[in-house]
Amino acid sequence: MNDRLFEEKKQLRRQILDKRRAMDEQAVREKSDVICEKLLKEPALAEADKVCLYMPINNEVDVSLLVERLRSLGKKLYIPKIGGHNMHFHVYEDDTALAPGSFGILEPVDSEMLTADEKTLIIAPGAVFSKDRDRIGYGGGYYDRYIKKHSDAKTIAVCYEFQVMDKIPAGANDMRPLKLITEENTY
Repeated sequence: MNDRLFEEKKQLRRQILDKRRAMDEQAVREKSDVICEKLLKEPALAEADKVCLYMPINNEVDVSLLVERLRSLGKKLYIPKIGGHNMHFHVYEDDTALAPGSFGILEPVDSEMLTADEKTLIIAPGAVFSKDRDRIGYGGGYYDRYIKKHSDAKTIAVCYEFQVMDKIPAGANDMRPLKLITEENTY
């Protein structure tokens, strides 16, 4: 990635994440509820046997609101675990032991690793998106690498409407989800 693209993404990421961190708890909950309800109506979710969530931090869309509903629908849940430059998804059950891992985010201590396939749905976070579904993540490239390597899996990204721009700087290695869901729109 060239230096100019890197700096543009870095500045935009900082600006939007500052705005997201400033959200109050009630706004996060209300907007997350709407987004999660929209997710539950997605055909890709209905078709999936395995659903990859994330542990929300810094006012990300709270997808943990989906856990009990997804389990009641018979979905097997997974959450990410970072190791070096790679991310893998591991089983997430009621009794899964969690501990702070990379970046202080809760990760499974020891559970079965996902073998992603066409019945896998990855719910991905991000910092900034375009209406064309280009994505700027948090700068580590973990989701980009994982999704590129497991292209059979479907990906839906979630964020708040203020995180969506008309256009954003995007590189060749940046992942683009199948859909992007906010509290106001689906792209």
